[in-house]
Formats: sequence, C-alpha cells, structure tokens
Amino acid sequence: MTKAVAVTAPGGLYNFFVLLHVVCVVGGFGALVYRSFVLDLARRRGNVVAAGVLGVFGQVVQVGEFLLYGAGVFGALAALTGGTQTSFARPWVGAALGVYVVMLGVLHGLVRPAERRYRAALLELAQTPAMAPPARPPQLAELDGLYRRIGAGMGTFNVFLLGAVYLMVFRP
Repeated sequence: MTKAVAVTAPGGLYNFFVLLHVVCVVGGFGALVYRSFVLDLARRRGNVVAAGVLGVFGQVVQVGEFLLYGAGVFGALAALTGGTQTSFARPWVGAALGVYVVMLGVLHGLVRPAERRYRAALLELAQTPAMAPPARPPQLAELDGLYRRIGAGMGTFNVFLLGAVYLMVFRP
C-alpha cells in the first residue's frame, strides 16, 4: 500500500514574493542582457559619444543590478514560503541559486571592472592628440581587449541566464 504525500498549496505570501521576484527578474535582467549590444553600438559612434552613451547606460544598468539583487531576495523568500514544491530541499531551487551566484560573480568579477576601465580609456583617448596613420594610441589596443572581455563575460552571463530560466520553468 502506498502512502499519499500531502502537497501544501502555496499561500498569498508566496504568490506576492513570486510576483516581486518576476518583476525584479524582468527589470533587472532586461537591463543587463543588452550590455554588449549597447557597447557595440557605442563603439561605432566615436570616442566622446561612446563615453557618454556608456555613462548613461551605466546608470540604467545600476538600476538593473539593484533589481537583480531583489530577484534573488524575493526568490529566496518565495522558496521559504512556498511549501514542499519550492522549498530549498528541491534540487532545482539549489541549482538555480548556484547559477544565480555564478552570474553575480561573472558580472562583478569580469564585466563591471572591464566596463569601468573601458569608459575611462575612452575618455583618455578623446583627450589624446591625433597621431599619424601608422601609429596608434595605446588606448585602442586596450579598448579592443576590454571589448572582447566584456563580450565574453556577457555571453557567459547570458548562457547562465538561459540555464536559470530553464530551471525555473521546468523545475527538473
């Protein structure tokens, strides 16, 4: 004879935390996933314009990062109040939390420092006097390396984002 397992239905507090979690996810990740795209567009516009565009986008990204932290907090609160289906004992919840931590590590350890240095190098380049054609300012080589680093970091970030979405939707 099999024993029936009681599944508790999540309450209103759980639904409220899930709502806040989803709002933060949409706003936070929505602001961050286009980072490489904006960098590429800014790069094509010229040094002074690119620095301005990246400065403004940097402010948008700060709001997105704040919402990203909210997504983690409200997701954890939803897991705590969600009953047996979304508790931290479920493997997909722990995996999603691990993916979230890795994403924050990539963002803070790789992308943000490179992006700050990229903006600074753009401003330095704008103040550098013009050089004869065979010579290149040293900032151009640095900008190329930083551009690749930011692109690789955001590519990694976006792959992990797809993994997190998979875990949230399919709950393996």
